Amino acid sequence: MSDSLNALGRYVRARRGVVLPEEVGLVRQPGRRVTGLRRQEVAELAGISAEYYLRIEQGRIGRPSEQVLSALARALRLDDESIAHMHRLVAGRPPQQVAPDPAVAERIARTLSRWYRTPAYISDPQRDIVASNALAAALGHGGLAVGVNQVAALFNPRMKSTLVEWEAMTRSAVATLRRDAHPDAPRLAELVRELSADPDFVRIWARHDVSGPEDTTFHIAIEGFGEVAIDAHNFAVRSLPGYQLTVLSAAPGGMAETLFTGLAASGPLTAGPTAGVSASGADPA
Repeated sequence: MSDSLNALGRYVRARRGVVLPEEVGLVRQPGRRVTGLRRQEVAELAGISAEYYLRIEQGRIGRPSEQVLSALARALRLDDESIAHMHRLVAGRPPQQVAPDPAVAERIARTLSRWYRTPAYISDPQRDIVASNALAAALGHGGLAVGVNQVAALFNPRMKSTLVEWEAMTRSAVATLRRDAHPDAPRLAELVRELSADPDFVRIWARHDVSGPEDTTFHIAIEGFGEVAIDAHNFAVRSLPGYQLTVLSAAPGGMAETLFTGLAASGPLTAGPTAGVSASGADPA
């Protein structure tokens, strides 16, 4: 039984658990205790036998055909990112992790430091922030500064109580962690171990999400400003595989713009240092 087939089995099992019957045209019968789909239902939707599907979940078959994988993707309502992840699992090809070129890293860090009115930061595949400008470092509970883990920060009790879209934002952040981090990276194991003390993390991690909105608007309660709407945009860094650039922006005339302007005008913010990008998550060994 290969590791890749075990991984595929865990993935489809987790995904059927989050697909609601109503989403695939099934009628939820009174007294149904299963939240997601039953194995039999997935098999029928995919056009394969229940026994064959059970063997897939248990990792007891060879590599499924492309036709079967496509049928499972349709049955489980997988998007393009999730389909790509499923194929990586089957092929046993985890995300590529390479040490960043120091020259490239320095140029990116220098660029961020020149964005005085736009909060921005870069996180590595384990979502540790490795470069951040001064305005980003001043935001949030404890700031989005170098050394902060983007995912762990979301499980802070204050973030849970002040971030209106906490569930959706956290699912998306955890999804990028699973998508980009090498499954054998020591830092990933450390994070999962630490965060597993929180039942919310255990629940969200068990979904095996690997995709979420790259562009969204979230609302957060900030003392002295009230509820502030902030736009968030996430970009892959082509020269640094697995790294992500997050840029925050504000609609003209809104409270967020007032907040950003006020923070940018303060002395320490306009002069705050920006660290260079590190290779902290590059070695999966």
